[in-house]
Amino acid sequence: MKHLKTFYLFIFYFCFSNTCISQDTTVSYIETEAVIKEINFTVRGRRSAATATVAYKTQEGDSLSSVVKLMHIPFIGALDKEGDHITVLYNKETPLLLTTKSTSFLQSYGLYILIVLGIIILIFRLRKRKG
Repeated sequence: MKHLKTFYLFIFYFCFSNTCISQDTTVSYIETEAVIKEINFTVRGRRSAATATVAYKTQEGDSLSSVVKLMHIPFIGALDKEGDHITVLYNKETPLLLTTKSTSFLQSYGLYILIVLGIIILIFRLRKRKG
């Protein structure tokens, strides 16, 4: 039983260290103001998505238009409306790739949040099984 705990500890350490090392953080985003031109809200089964076509200017002064995901409430719609100004982040190498700050946070830390949540659930289930 003692060796089994050591084995699980080794597997956990190995998986966590590889996950941290393999993250690529070389993508740089630039923050800018954008105007919402059109909002599309789609519902497919239990999933819903809100996207907006926005117009914005890059640092170089180019006027571009692209699509970005918006935060929304399911079955109600997007929290923003047409004509609103929002802050977007565009990729420096490919300015047509947009994201918002809220989706950027989820992309950056979502994997870590899921890993911690899984470990917490695993610990509670193991405690319950032993008790």
